[in-house]
Amino acid sequence: MSTIKKEQNIKKILKEFLPSVETKFSILKGDLLEKSEKKFIFNNPNAFIIGLIADQSVKAELAWSLPYNLYKRLGTFDFKVIIKNFDVLTLEQVIKQKPALHRYPNRMANYIYLAIKKIVNEYNGNAKEIWQNQKASVIVQRLEEFKGISHKKTSLGTLLLVRDLDVNIEDKNNIDIAYDVHIRRIFLRMGLVDKDTQDNVVNEAKKINPEFPGELTTPFWAIGREYCFANNPDCINCPLKDCCEEYNNIKRNKKVGV
Repeated sequence: MSTIKKEQNIKKILKEFLPSVETKFSILKGDLLEKSEKKFIFNNPNAFIIGLIADQSVKAELAWSLPYNLYKRLGTFDFKVIIKNFDVLTLEQVIKQKPALHRYPNRMANYIYLAIKKIVNEYNGNAKEIWQNQKASVIVQRLEEFKGISHKKTSLGTLLLVRDLDVNIEDKNNIDIAYDVHIRRIFLRMGLVDKDTQDNVVNEAKKINPEFPGELTTPFWAIGREYCFANNPDCINCPLKDCCEEYNNIKRNKKVGV
């Protein structure tokens, strides 16, 4: 199968697969969070930024529940009030309280405190100004200015604005696929990239779906979480198995008795 044909097949398969997982794995439209947690993020742009920052080294469910639980523990989510009445050490202790809101309370407290200050000082206390009536290229640039938001999380965050918050962004071609561990593993196993680098994965995603590369994040991530495990992957049920070099190599080896 030629590379172009393979990329076309992958795009077709993922387009058909996406509706079955788009809601299930949606932060605000699926079942990953409690209703109160989803409502809090949906109605509070500042909570969206804090959730995005927290989405690191923990499951999405824990990361995105942090804003609501932080609000309950602090008794406020007014960023001007928080800056006036709390410091980084206090935030760290609040995050540490059992059950802990994150695996890395010290790091998160620092990132969150800096984000609060930035939103107050540069966006009038309202994170919605980061993306309202803006192009993806501008949103990406602004999000990457936050400590704790990498290019991977910027790509994810911009996708979530479109997918979960229904923000209208015209230049979706500037929204990259998230350089996530599940996605990286699939790209390597399928032979889509030879080396695991962000540039390789991002550029290949642009070839598969140039009009909206970030749209591929959801189906690839879901497949990595549901089928393409790091150990003992469920290849036989994976929607992408026929396009996967590793799976096809396994089949060939079995035929010759290896």
